[in-house]
Amino acid sequence: MGKPIEQALKDCLFFSVKKLDRLLNKMADEAFKKTGLTPTYGFILLILKEKDGLPQKDIAQLLCSAPSTIARFVEKLEYKGYIKTVSDGRLSLVYLTDQGREFVKEIDSSWEELHHAYQEILGSVESECLSKAINSATEKLQKK
Repeated sequence: MGKPIEQALKDCLFFSVKKLDRLLNKMADEAFKKTGLTPTYGFILLILKEKDGLPQKDIAQLLCSAPSTIARFVEKLEYKGYIKTVSDGRLSLVYLTDQGREFVKEIDSSWEELHHAYQEILGSVESECLSKAINSATEKLQKK
């Protein structure tokens, strides 16, 4: 390694991203607390607000999650009455219910609160640059 562990950890992309992930998760959990849902549930509802009737596998792709993971989230959201699933051959299409369409307004508010919270600390320019850099790195690593 050759350098003090503190510096080695700071210079490590893996460690830095995990540290940032934990901090952002904490902020997101706080912003979404009032909804009674974790952020991932909220993001599913936000996706459906824009693209209602998506197959579960497409939701999984958008959220970079395993289809089985999304299936569990969908099951809970359906139980709460926010969405309904409709089988279409081999696909399971997911739709917002009227209750879900109303509830997604709270989710929008939480998303805005999250953006405001980190932009207040980082500034909008640094937030945007960081998002672009992370997305660029992700695309390059996915091509490997």
